Amino acid sequence: MSEPSLWTPLRASQLFLRLQLPFLLGVLFFSAAVALTAEVEHTALLIAGAAVTVVASALFLVRGAGWAASAWIVVIPILDIVAVAFARAAMLPYLPTIGLLCLFPFAWIAYRFRWPGLLLVLAGSAFISALPFVVGAAPVSSGLAVLNLVALPLLATGISLGIHLGSVSYQRSQEAVNRSRLEASAALARSRDGELLLRSLLDTVSGAVAFFDADGRPSIANAAAEQWGRRAGLHEPDRGSSARVLAADKATPVPFEQRVVPKALRGETVANQLEWIGEPGDMIALMATSRRILREDGALLGTVVAAYDVTELAEAVEVREQFLATVSHELRTPLTSIMGYTEYVTDELGDRAGELGVERALATISRNTEKLLDRVSQLLSAADKNFDVRLLPIDLVPVLQASFDSLRVIAANSGVELIADLPEELPVDADGPRLAQAVENLLTNAIKFTPALGTVRLGAAVDGTETVITVSDTGVGMSGEEQRRAFDRFYRSRGARDTSVQGIGVGLAIVKQIVDAHCGHVEVRSVPGEGTEFTLRLPSRQL
Repeated sequence: MSEPSLWTPLRASQLFLRLQLPFLLGVLFFSAAVALTAEVEHTALLIAGAAVTVVASALFLVRGAGWAASAWIVVIPILDIVAVAFARAAMLPYLPTIGLLCLFPFAWIAYRFRWPGLLLVLAGSAFISALPFVVGAAPVSSGLAVLNLVALPLLATGISLGIHLGSVSYQRSQEAVNRSRLEASAALARSRDGELLLRSLLDTVSGAVAFFDADGRPSIANAAAEQWGRRAGLHEPDRGSSARVLAADKATPVPFEQRVVPKALRGETVANQLEWIGEPGDMIALMATSRRILREDGALLGTVVAAYDVTELAEAVEVREQFLATVSHELRTPLTSIMGYTEYVTDELGDRAGELGVERALATISRNTEKLLDRVSQLLSAADKNFDVRLLPIDLVPVLQASFDSLRVIAANSGVELIADLPEELPVDADGPRLAQAVENLLTNAIKFTPALGTVRLGAAVDGTETVITVSDTGVGMSGEEQRRAFDRFYRSRGARDTSVQGIGVGLAIVKQIVDAHCGHVEVRSVPGEGTEFTLRLPSRQL
């Protein structure tokens, strides 16, 4: 730490070295110099001034705790004023400038004792100025002598006042600096506490959270993100471009520019992107989301990437898919065999089936076998990851009309009015059979959940660059939770379960799968008790 300056509280030794010693040397030097070069008339005053200065300086030899900071310290500058008065009175004819030594005690008093000290300065300067006239060293015989009498008190008091005001201003500025320093220290402490809290919170989170600055450099990362970053090679010079990253199917390599971090740093939206990272036998599945952080002026502060280890969930889904596909295939073979032998028995018996009373039983077996085969086909479609479509130029209206006509009888048996509102022509690049399957699933669902005397409507139109297909009904409607989960495989609403509506909950999932394969998207809007509307949006043909 640097040594305290003149205008800070000083120890006794510092006061002596900075104020008293220069004053002592000045008085002794000039007194000796005048005494050696001239015959001083008032030698006693000269010796008295030097003696008082020595006594005042000797007081610094007094030992005691805190006396230099107490009010008793005023004794020393008072003695110095007396010494200056004696020395000036003795040397006025020879060295009148000796009086300038009074600035040492005056400055001391003005700084240390503030406003009361100014009265002491005024009295001391008047004493110094008047003493030569009192002892007869200078006669009061003219206006100039009077001016000389009042000049020193006025000048000394003015200078001391300036010193006092300067010290007050300096002290205030020092107090302001100290307050600022304390506030900065408190802010720094709060910042460190905040950083510690943030670090603790981030490390408590089970997911990985990383912050990249505006230049794309990783700045903050919790323990999980550090581990993920090492596995993905983000800290390597090539930013992990050589790391092995696969898509959600665990088979398709993800190009470097399409991975989570590069996309996020380019400002692209990353929402629940699943990637498999690592080498075969040691891969983990990460579900990542990103968000850019902007300052108030719109400048980029950085990018946050959050990821969760969903390896167990992804592997469980994979096991479920494998189980689903295996069971579906295993069921299809015996069901096909049952249907074939049922038809064989029916053909062999012919008219005798009625005589034997098994005609109705055989028809029931055949009908339920067909239902089971249809369910198995739906399961196989839902489990098919390689869901391919053949996009061909077609007119969509005949496809929609055929799907509509195939469900007329079912709608009529349910007491539901089926209405089609289709244009004369609707050219589109699409897979006709797949779209027919999607529309039939929607119409079937709408009929199931619409009570008698209700209405199901099929519509289609062109909306800008999209071809829009709508299926709406006046049925029971769907709650918010049911709408969010409508396209989840095997999800069946509580209403469907309570009313025993047949189905396995894959119809809407297949609809979404078909629409996604056409690079489109499906929307649902519903109000409980009023009805539901599904909207399929497909890219229109670019003519």
